[in-house]
Amino acid sequence: MTRFFVTLAAVSILLVLASWVLVRLEWIQLLPSFFFQTLILLLFGTGVIYFYLHRFNKAAFFIHVYLLSMAVKLLAYGVYNFVMIAEDPSEAVSNVIWFMVLYLIFTVLEIGFLYRKVSK
Repeated sequence: MTRFFVTLAAVSILLVLASWVLVRLEWIQLLPSFFFQTLILLLFGTGVIYFYLHRFNKAAFFIHVYLLSMAVKLLAYGVYNFVMIAEDPSEAVSNVIWFMVLYLIFTVLEIGFLYRKVSK
């Protein structure tokens, strides 16, 4: 479990550094207005879901619990995106793109680490 959290933290740091470099090289104008809020939310959300799923030992119900966690996560993240768009409509596109990039990367990490646990 520690390897997942170290990997999650390392990927987050790399994403922040890569974003900073992209701004310094002027490949993008500015960071999204919800840059750090989105990073913290997805980092925390992915960590909590992984923590509980990793501790879940009933193989017969694992997929049901995982799908339930995905549904709850999608609803919560949908509300977050709605609030984010309502708060800053001018930056909505960049904020949602940043959210989707982080969501994709963190979900791939979560599935990769959980797959190793389930496939044993």
